[in-house]
Amino acid sequence: MLKNKTIAGVVMALLLLFFAVGVAHLFVLRFESGDVYPAYSSLRSDPLGTRALYESLENIDSLSVDRNYHLLKSLTFEPQTTFFYLGASADKFNWVSEEMIEVFDRLTRSGGRLVLTFLPVTQTYEQKAANRSHQVSIKKHWGIGTAFKENLPVKDDKHLAVEATSKRKDLPPVISWHTNLYFELLDSAWQTLYSYEGLPLIVERPFGKGSILVCADSYFLSNEALWSERHPRLLVWLIGAHSKIIFDEAHFGIYKQPSVAQLIRRYRFHWVFAALAVLALLFVWKSAAYFVPPSADDGLNGAEVVSEKDYTQGLIALLRRNIAGSQILQVCAGEWVQTFKKSKRIRGITLERVRGLAETGTADLKKSQDPVKEYRKINKVINRDGVYSRSRGKRI
Repeated sequence: MLKNKTIAGVVMALLLLFFAVGVAHLFVLRFESGDVYPAYSSLRSDPLGTRALYESLENIDSLSVDRNYHLLKSLTFEPQTTFFYLGASADKFNWVSEEMIEVFDRLTRSGGRLVLTFLPVTQTYEQKAANRSHQVSIKKHWGIGTAFKENLPVKDDKHLAVEATSKRKDLPPVISWHTNLYFELLDSAWQTLYSYEGLPLIVERPFGKGSILVCADSYFLSNEALWSERHPRLLVWLIGAHSKIIFDEAHFGIYKQPSVAQLIRRYRFHWVFAALAVLALLFVWKSAAYFVPPSADDGLNGAEVVSEKDYTQGLIALLRRNIAGSQILQVCAGEWVQTFKKSKRIRGITLERVRGLAETGTADLKKSQDPVKEYRKINKVINRDGVYSRSRGKRI
């Protein structure tokens, strides 16, 4: 019977282990595919991500490629930096925060290049009303706005890709396009790189010492596009002549919190943990061996040690450690009343008088520090009031 229970326990433990390993494997697969991240994140490796582009650029020795997990306002840009801000929402583009514009202006003033792409849009959207006190109009600041084209080709209730064309000889003549979004150019500084039926889809302009490139779609940068219809010349044009490339992940809500180890290195707390480690080693050493060897007379060479004090003295020592001297009378009287309050031998009036004397005596003990005197008072009350005899029921 015992053997069967042991086998059943082992089997159950193995099943739980296999279950835990399976769940962990599923989580690993989920994070490897990256579908837990938003579309067009460089951490996502399925068709909707841009991880293939990131890793391809990372393999080029002349380029320095990195991801940004911090708030935009904390960024400082080096010269010759291309900043990818992919998969932005078009309905939030016409008005943006002053903080974002300040960061993008700082990038272009340093000679950097901003590459801004939008999520595909297949139906009209409305710009939600909001407080504009701390926002900037892109139409006024950059001279560009967004618009929506109706009646693009549809088949089986699905929008078909259209052909975006370019007249530039250094770019692919045609790329597939998967959005109804296009741009309204309000400043002559903008140059159209790709269009559909005369509607600008990819545009570029110089700004400060740098440049801005805005794309109405992000599909051509996705993992799917790089596998099925890659356009290397267009990707090279996006990057420009810059050697520093940053993919922004913070606008997807992906932030990296500093770890404990990073905080320790940043604030130089190494010596604190080193001191704690030394103290721990000294404590272990002290617990394991004497600093000064004991004399030959110390100890009884393994013989049983017998204390000279009896259990009564041990109880007294225990009480002294846990009960203050000024409270001893009240504690003892309380225990006595608790013990004899249901006894038929003790009169009820005696219990009340003992309780009252204990409270009064406790107050006096804080001044006199003489519990024996108060104890004698209580003893006199008990002797005077007497107790009832069990056999006769008389006071004695």
